[in-house]
Amino acid sequence: MKRGQHFANLLVLLIIVSFICACSKTNRLAVLKYKKEITKGRIDKDRFFGESPNSPLLPVQRLNFKGLKYFKPDMNYRLKAKFTPQSSPQSFKIQTSSGRERLYIVKGRLDFNYAGHKLTLTAYQEKDRAASHPNELFMPFTDLTSGKQSYGGGRYLEVTTPNLHSGEVVLDFNLAFNPYCAYNHNFSCPIPPRGNHLDLAVYAGEKKFH
Repeated sequence: MKRGQHFANLLVLLIIVSFICACSKTNRLAVLKYKKEITKGRIDKDRFFGESPNSPLLPVQRLNFKGLKYFKPDMNYRLKAKFTPQSSPQSFKIQTSSGRERLYIVKGRLDFNYAGHKLTLTAYQEKDRAASHPNELFMPFTDLTSGKQSYGGGRYLEVTTPNLHSGEVVLDFNLAFNPYCAYNHNFSCPIPPRGNHLDLAVYAGEKKFH
């Protein structure tokens, strides 16, 4: 191999390595920024729970409140899902923790993959909020951590998207949160329908309160 060709090959290799290193550094910075945002949101929520008069906690609970418990932020649980809208939105009654039923509208389905599992969640809108919050999707769900590491009554995910036509939606399970009845039995909370059970453990989001 000629010296000039050898030098050119080394230069190309150096450029490729530099590019890979730059991308790796960019990814690390993105992950750190993401984790910082998640942590800040959790600190703000703890402050609300501990100090706000609108906190779902009872006064006696707030006295010794040290903060909610969470799984560590993990970007692997920030997933892209395909949203398929319901061809003709239909009403659906969801049982609540108090025994009453609450009326929702089935908006569509979200199909996504995690760790080789093909998963689906049905997305709802509360009928009373559909007109004022047309771009909200509500996904109550249970998984294999329910009743163990996480609240037995299931957790919730909410997504606000400007376009509810077929397309891509980001489901971030690091933002999965407990219903208020997980802290206070005076609240009436929707119980995740059987079809929204995920047959795997979701080690992300909020853990059990007690």
